[in-house]
Amino acid sequence: MLILFPLTLIGVGFLIYALFAGATLALPIGVGLAAGFCSAALGIAPLPSVIVGIAAFMGVIALARFAALSLSSRPARGMLIAVFAIPAAVAGFSVASAFASLVGFASFAVALVAGGVSSAGAAHRLARPVA
Repeated sequence: MLILFPLTLIGVGFLIYALFAGATLALPIGVGLAAGFCSAALGIAPLPSVIVGIAAFMGVIALARFAALSLSSRPARGMLIAVFAIPAAVAGFSVASAFASLVGFASFAVALVAGGVSSAGAAHRLARPVA
């Protein structure tokens, strides 16, 4: 029984980390989900639909990295970063708002800060891409 509390805290901490890491990838995850569900709605079997969704997810990330490395214009890079940072901010805000309401205090400021941090994570990923 003594080990269950620390293991629970580690599990919850990892869940929160995974949710916020997913929030920084909100646009690619949304595109992948849309492609997978669209292919399933067209009558494709479930496993190929999952493969289509994963391929769309990875394709968006690959195109964004390629564009971030090849664009030399500052306004174009800013637009690319904004395209990824705005959905990340909305997703981070939603995750933090949901966690805050589960804990018992629905704080708008905490959700705004979490949205800003998620947006900054997505922007940093494209502002300094690893070649």
